[in-house]
Amino acid sequence: MSLLTPPPPGQRSTGPPSPGYRPAVIPASGTASVQSLISGPTCPADLIATFPTAAYLRLFGGRVIAVLTHDAVRLPCGLVLAATSAERPLTGLHGPVLTGAGQVRIGALTVAISRVVSATVPMGLVPDATAVGRAGRRLEHLGFNEHGLGLAERLAAGCRNPRDVPGLVRLLLGAGSGLTPSGDDVLAGFLVGSRSFGVCADELRTAVMARAPGATTDLSATLLSHAASGESIPQVGALLLALAAGPADAPLDESLGNLVGVGHSSGIAMATGLYAAAKASLDLGRHDVNKGLHRDR
Repeated sequence: MSLLTPPPPGQRSTGPPSPGYRPAVIPASGTASVQSLISGPTCPADLIATFPTAAYLRLFGGRVIAVLTHDAVRLPCGLVLAATSAERPLTGLHGPVLTGAGQVRIGALTVAISRVVSATVPMGLVPDATAVGRAGRRLEHLGFNEHGLGLAERLAAGCRNPRDVPGLVRLLLGAGSGLTPSGDDVLAGFLVGSRSFGVCADELRTAVMARAPGATTDLSATLLSHAASGESIPQVGALLLALAAGPADAPLDESLGNLVGVGHSSGIAMATGLYAAAKASLDLGRHDVNKGLHRDR
């Protein structure tokens, strides 16, 4: 399908559009935060990458938003179209790039949010020890060791010892290749998981947000900001629910598999961060129980 609506049968385009021509606005779904970013005055933006399923735009100040096809991973910074990448591939977009007045324009493509959706993960969850243990064994079998052995345990321990936070941030932030380095994906998983499970990770959140601009890609810094606010992709929310649901194996295995399948390493890296947050919640719960037992003696 063309990015432009074809003329009616029997009519042909005879040249450039008239001065009063306005292209049809394509409706999309998106979060309130993305809608807010594009609601101001019209300003130029940079088109930093295009793929069949996604076009990434860098706004003034470094924030990134994305135009996504219906079959793309539903990033919290995205405007999601109804069309799939087979129907409306986003590669090859060119022309002036503008955002503002509630619209995103890339050459002939004009998109506006017509439906506001939430990317916030479930909150107030309590991880189930059996489910968390199974997830840990599955992740160990998958062998994600890009940033060293025992990474989840180190992240979980960092909640109890804030002095470890600077070292963890140096180890992970910006570490890896691609638009979203895998170290950032681990941090994003942990930050959003800690929000969901009620784990205090203020020191880590503050350190990541302070250093991310300039330390990693603009897209990754944007997604880390969303994660720190409790927003992520649907596969993350599904795994969080499975980690809290109990010992049923099938939902956990399916949710973990769906997240691990996202990207080259992004999914398994985020799953590692989620597992670390769940483990931290369980560890802190046991720590509080032990303190209570000591006080009662």
